[in-house]
Amino acid sequence: KKTHISHSDSYRSELVYSSRSKTYSLSMYDPSKKAYGNTIDELTGKQLSFDNLAICFAPIERYPGDSGDVQQVSYISGGDAYYFSRGAVQHGRWEKASPEHPLLVYDKTGAQMLFNRGKTYLAIVDDDEWSNFSYQ
Repeated sequence: KKTHISHSDSYRSELVYSSRSKTYSLSMYDPSKKAYGNTIDELTGKQLSFDNLAICFAPIERYPGDSGDVQQVSYISGGDAYYFSRGAVQHGRWEKASPEHPLLVYDKTGAQMLFNRGKTYLAIVDDDEWSNFSYQ
């Protein structure tokens, strides 16, 4: 019903599932208000929503030197993955053979997960934020 993703203390997302529309609506945390607010599409004026969610955990580090807080993601390391669709969740693993190859998600048996049709929200989350991830 509700998925919380934390990228840092000030950058957090919440996606709420609607069984009526079968979509997940996106809200972002506003540190100044200490509350979540709807994420609105500027073109339509409607809250952003997605048919599927893919949450992938990966090692994320700052680039060496003065990078202006630019970070690098280890895209080919693989890691834990969660796939949400139609109110259900599957836990598995993501892999990427090289930067040029597609990101693939596998279930616990090792079979490749096939995503349902529709818009997919993909979040790459730092392994350090694992303890702040939750869903119900």
